[in-house]
Amino acid sequence: MVLRAQPGLSRGPRRLSNASWRLAGAASPVLSALVLAGILAAAESEESAVARARPVWADEQTNTLGAPSPDGRFLSFVDAAGNLAVRDLATGASRALTGGAGGPSSGQFAYFSVFSRDSREIAYAWFNEERFYELRIVAMDGSAPRTLYRNPESGFVQPTAFSPDGDHVLTLLFRRDNVSQIALVSTIDGTARVLRSLDWFYPKKIDLSPDGRFVIYDSIPASESAARDIHILAVDGSTQGVLTDSPANDLFPLWTPDGEAVVFGSDREGEMDAWMVRVEHGEPRGEPTLVRKGLGRALPMAFTNEGSLFYGLRAGRSDVYLGRFDASSGALAGGARVLPSRFAGANRSPEWSPDGRFLAYLSRVGTENYGQEHRAVTVRNMASGLETVHAPRLTFVERLRWSPDGGSLLLSGGDAQGRSGLFVMDLSTGEATQAVVERTGDFRGLEGDWSADGARIFFAQRTDPNRFVIRSHSLESGRREDVYHPPAGRAIIRSLRRARATDRLAFVLEAGPDDGTQAVQILDVEEERSTEVLRSRYGDISGVDWIKGDDELLVSAESGGGSSLWIVAAGGAEPTPLEAPWKRPGPVRVSSDGNSLAFSLEEAKDEVWSLELPAAAR
Repeated sequence: MVLRAQPGLSRGPRRLSNASWRLAGAASPVLSALVLAGILAAAESEESAVARARPVWADEQTNTLGAPSPDGRFLSFVDAAGNLAVRDLATGASRALTGGAGGPSSGQFAYFSVFSRDSREIAYAWFNEERFYELRIVAMDGSAPRTLYRNPESGFVQPTAFSPDGDHVLTLLFRRDNVSQIALVSTIDGTARVLRSLDWFYPKKIDLSPDGRFVIYDSIPASESAARDIHILAVDGSTQGVLTDSPANDLFPLWTPDGEAVVFGSDREGEMDAWMVRVEHGEPRGEPTLVRKGLGRALPMAFTNEGSLFYGLRAGRSDVYLGRFDASSGALAGGARVLPSRFAGANRSPEWSPDGRFLAYLSRVGTENYGQEHRAVTVRNMASGLETVHAPRLTFVERLRWSPDGGSLLLSGGDAQGRSGLFVMDLSTGEATQAVVERTGDFRGLEGDWSADGARIFFAQRTDPNRFVIRSHSLESGRREDVYHPPAGRAIIRSLRRARATDRLAFVLEAGPDDGTQAVQILDVEEERSTEVLRSRYGDISGVDWIKGDDELLVSAESGGGSSLWIVAAGGAEPTPLEAPWKRPGPVRVSSDGNSLAFSLEEAKDEVWSLELPAAAR
């Protein structure tokens, strides 16, 4: 969704005074999160007030999948092994509360988590060995975790808040039939009481009032709309309504610690800002008040009892780079330059059109969610520099591939109805239709590419947590066939790439023991024969591309914190190294004439910040 201005609102918002803006902005330009969002007294009286913001955590392990403990001592997160862990905010020490996850590649890992009101327990989502999420709870004292809710029909769970007495966990359930449910799950017997069903729609945030009486969440008024409003629901079922009702996009609601107001994000003035609305007895009182301009890439987490607001901040940028390449000699022509774009700092995953006249890439636009960002598809005319932006009705797009005729793009991702897989986007209309979808897949979709004649789609599909096969799908008949079964045992397939003129597929195969060993394989679909052309000794392979009349592959890899490029003959001869003057690029793509290359460099990280509210707002 592209951010948009919302002129002509019927009632103008009240603002903080100019003095307040100067004082709030003086702390740091990085504090583009919910600064001053809870300063209710200052916003009400329009007097200047200062909220002291401080960095909490920013290193390679930082993520925003957890929450602070209400007593302010700990922060929950998911560690590198996929375990639920907590960080001591006084000492910086971390410890795992679950064990033996083995990382996402093992098939099991923790996800969202939230503390109980007494800070003694944590409810968290766990992706189990049967490939669905269950709700678990674990005590801070190190006792064994126990499962609260386990239902294969509810493939995803997200705990968001404990009830004041600790007897229930407010949880978002997303069923396999695409119905999203707001429910209270008992911490005693695991029973779930559904408070509200939202069909296929998935709220970005739900929260329970400090007194346990009301639930707030963001939702859309109708399926044809993309703009969200803030809704409120009485836990006893007596009332339900809306706290905000405007053509803007209102999202990420959180109760203030005293339960007297709700803070939320909104683009009602063109960009995503922080707003606040007072609430009494489940109804809004007065108009929403603008309390902070320019949220940026902020993800609110939770308040502590003392009034500290913890939030995640997405930092860094991603750009597409262009360079020169001589396929005949395998030489790189020096450095590379950033592609100028209206979405500078927010582009990734470039792909050349078959004739080399256009470059398509993914651009970050609109609002974000935990773990994923909203992306549009940008197509650039390389001669004129004109960018055409397409916004398919998909919740997420991970990668794209041009059709052989250049008229469509194959998109990997997921749609708003919970379907994951591959979608075909017509470039003349921008409409995306489902091609290969599955109800239980990852939101990033499937690895896939077109056949040489454009009549079929080849894709890699998981058959169990550590095993894939390659299949073909006929766009006309819908018929599917298996075209490649890897050797028995562990077999992860990724970076699937069809040759430019024939149905030969290059891909990376991680097989056997989980020791990081990788191989580049070439599969001749018609002859049903696969050949290993490279056994990786050079680091993690990030991508492959066909060059030199489909006789060679350009293999990009990451090693030792840098990058490496290799020319690999399709016949399996010894690979040839190239000097790679770039640090850690994504997959490198070569134009059809062999003269130009494109890749993206991403420098992104999560930071956690704390906003200390003045005493008047606590």
